[in-house]
Amino acid sequence: MAFAALYDATAAQLFGVALRILRRRDLAEEVLQESFVAVWESAGDYSAFRGAPMSWLITIVRHRAIDRLRRSGSRAADHKISEEALLGIPAGKSYDADRGAELGALQRCLDAIEAQPRQAVLLAYLYGLTHQEIAARLGVPMGTVKSWIRRSLERLKRCLDG
Repeated sequence: MAFAALYDATAAQLFGVALRILRRRDLAEEVLQESFVAVWESAGDYSAFRGAPMSWLITIVRHRAIDRLRRSGSRAADHKISEEALLGIPAGKSYDADRGAELGALQRCLDAIEAQPRQAVLLAYLYGLTHQEIAARLGVPMGTVKSWIRRSLERLKRCLDG
């Protein structure tokens, strides 16, 4: 019963994460199913100390979607991605006032980051691009991309915690 409630509350948003990375509905559906099986099998490994439950779920889906992309040889980098599309997080059934407040806070914190570092973070975490792919796409050295992402994540954490 609790697992069904978890699925109902999170599946739409997690499907959106998988679909955003994979760009194919059938693959996103498979990844979502595989992810929930992984959640079922590793539920005991979850630690609230390391992050919010939704962050843990998104991480599982994101990693599985990226693995699927790499196995298939297809990359999200082949698609034109606007920043508006990067930031367009689908609501789904679980959308509520708290979720809206969380997304608003995330948007405000992202807005405080310069354009290219923000785009590097979004390409890495929403679309699963590697540092090398981001560097090629943005025309900067890979070390720059790594620094941007590391510093931007630190800024996001401080902003969201504060």
